[in-house]
Amino acid sequence: MQRYFHDELRQLRDDLILMGERSLDMTRMALRAVEQGDDALALQVRGMDDRVDELEKRVDREIMRYLTLFGPMGSDVRLLLAARDIGHDLERIADEASVIAKRAMVISERGPLKNLLHVPQEGIITCEVLRLALDGFIEGDINKARLVLERDAEIDDLNRKNYDSLFGSVGDATKVSASHVELIFISKALERIGDHSKNVSEQVIFILSGEDIRHAR
Repeated sequence: MQRYFHDELRQLRDDLILMGERSLDMTRMALRAVEQGDDALALQVRGMDDRVDELEKRVDREIMRYLTLFGPMGSDVRLLLAARDIGHDLERIADEASVIAKRAMVISERGPLKNLLHVPQEGIITCEVLRLALDGFIEGDINKARLVLERDAEIDDLNRKNYDSLFGSVGDATKVSASHVELIFISKALERIGDHSKNVSEQVIFILSGEDIRHAR
């Protein structure tokens, strides 16, 4: 991907990569907080969110500066538009990780949960998909970007299973605890992280090929 970013845009690229790595770290830490009931780790995740917000603002400023000073055309405009969307999705991933951390603290207050449904497995796959999306961006690898689009369905499937296990035909809604409701919110946050990872990969494909596959079926 570096060959698509001019020298003037190197800081923009580096900031997007840093946003992505921090968002992935936050997601992994938040999931450990859920599984271990670690409030200190959850608080650390929530404190990291502000830094990602600041990085998104800096990315926006860098894009505006380049547009103002250099008057880009053609592929450069496509690159800048895609970069702005990537930054937004990475910031949203950090927000969802912070949500998971907050829910983890609520669960911890009520005591440990023995049954975490499919959330641990969903979390592993979500982190794998996010890592794949970041690598696709960093390496300019369109095949990795396309693989993200396929694997996102695995996260969606596990999110549905989590819901169905409590509220579907195989579940008993009368026996659902308040902590398990929090777990459903965590599962949904992971599903959203998968969606944002897919959005990042769609923008990578747009940068590399010019193909706009958003909303494609």
